[in-house]
Amino acid sequence: MPTALDPPPGTLETPVMNKNLGDYLKDYGAPLPNQEALDLFLGIARIVGGMHDQFAFYGSELRVENIILSPDQPPRVLDCGIPQSRLAAKSATPSEVAQGIRRDIYQLGAILYRLATGQAPPERRSTYNFRADFDEVSDLPPVPDPRAAHPPVSDEIARLVAKATARDEQSQAARISDLLMLLDAKVESGTAATAPSAPPPEPGVLASKPATSDAPLRREAKVTLAKRALPVISERTGFVVNEAALKRDAPPPSPPTSLVDGLAQAFADLSGTGEKPTGKGFKLFLAGVSCLLLLAVGSATYRLVVKFRFGGESGAATRPSLDALRRDEPAANRPKLAPAVPPPDIAAPLPPLVAVKGGSFDMGSRDGQPDEQPIRRVTVSDFEMGKYEVTNAQYKAFCDATGRPYPEEPNFARLRNYFLDYPNHPVVRVSWDDANAYCVWLSERSGDLYRLPTEAEWEYVARDSPIGWDSYNSGGAPREVGTSVPNELGIYDLMGNVWEWCADWYGPYPPNPQVNPKGAPRGTHKVLRGCSWYFSTVPCRPTSRFRFDPTLNYWFNGGFRVVRAKA
Repeated sequence: MPTALDPPPGTLETPVMNKNLGDYLKDYGAPLPNQEALDLFLGIARIVGGMHDQFAFYGSELRVENIILSPDQPPRVLDCGIPQSRLAAKSATPSEVAQGIRRDIYQLGAILYRLATGQAPPERRSTYNFRADFDEVSDLPPVPDPRAAHPPVSDEIARLVAKATARDEQSQAARISDLLMLLDAKVESGTAATAPSAPPPEPGVLASKPATSDAPLRREAKVTLAKRALPVISERTGFVVNEAALKRDAPPPSPPTSLVDGLAQAFADLSGTGEKPTGKGFKLFLAGVSCLLLLAVGSATYRLVVKFRFGGESGAATRPSLDALRRDEPAANRPKLAPAVPPPDIAAPLPPLVAVKGGSFDMGSRDGQPDEQPIRRVTVSDFEMGKYEVTNAQYKAFCDATGRPYPEEPNFARLRNYFLDYPNHPVVRVSWDDANAYCVWLSERSGDLYRLPTEAEWEYVARDSPIGWDSYNSGGAPREVGTSVPNELGIYDLMGNVWEWCADWYGPYPPNPQVNPKGAPRGTHKVLRGCSWYFSTVPCRPTSRFRFDPTLNYWFNGGFRVVRAKA
């Protein structure tokens, strides 16, 4: 039975003596208080920022096992002697440095998640290759909101973790200073970092627990940053020299003497090798590029003169059909879509439904991608489909009733606090598992059978649907549901706004006719249909197919609509 003399939970029985941060967290046995986690994160981030200022990065060496805590000195970040960009005599290219810095920032976010929650972030990763709207880094798994694992985590820490571990380069912090700006801190490479407000304890002594706090006892740590001189190889002598001395002794670059010399210097800077291209080959290359530019400018000028001066090409003008416009003309030639007044039922607590009479149709396309073939005859039964995509307000009611976490902030440029402040916009950043759970909850609440539409049902309804809020019309963000042009059945946003999850596993089409097909019996990815507000390499057609991991919820242009099956 515990006694009054036993140490409280989360307290070390012996002083910390040169112990790495990973072992210390295991012995501590609980999440660190918010301020403690921020203090450690701030010190470690400044040390890493100082390394980035010298174009060096840690890579896989930046982890809690390589962060050393001692009673008589501040935490240290080990790098096994030389950072990764200095392992070779040849300097790293700008792209390698940028990728290494991005990986370090991600590791900092994962470390802060572990400090604040006491748990390592999930290690699940996506290993497949698909057509994405942005470049994905497959070896950086998504890090969830730390407040879901430990509710007392502060909003400040949650923002830092989200900014550091964002999957796309536009959302992730590009440098350490971007993270510290969230704390109103300023990176000062080469100077001492400010210590926490509380004074450090005596070496080997744990800080006493305040009488009014329920947080576990732990030692205060003072974090400082010592500027380091990194070893580099001199290209002139071959000796190991100090980087600062190498920059100081290097002769100043001479200004270009001609246009060709300036272009050669620009090529040298872009290549990262520092060697200027010379010789007749380079001059011939520049001459060829100049001729191509002149040809392009001349052709464009000729077309403008013919169009505006002479009234265009000869021949009678004809009005193209809607199908011809959608098939042949670029998006820039289409008139802009003006938003309509949304119907009042978009704010209904349950998704409004439209009755769909079953029938037969030819599913697929001869002119589309390979996965849209072969075309075969498909028959579907009667069903009811959601008139709109599921909105933020409708999904919020599900989260409030079941305790499911709200979707993470998609960081749209002009729609801040998207989930809570825009209730009638389509919900995004929901996985297939989230959408399916919503259908199960809706079925239990209403007594009817709600589910996601099959691919066949979705394509049957979407035939001849007009293009709505695609990348040309949307303005860079989703639009309120019901503000585009509906199809003949009165169903909105089938072609645009957000990609919509379907019930089917992704797989090839069978060649034979089918009745109520449900897709492949098993797979690794679920199907999405309908294109979105965001630019995509997938054409915006009723037959186009997309696929995604059903467990991932970081996609900012994916949502869903529901189907109610007939009894």
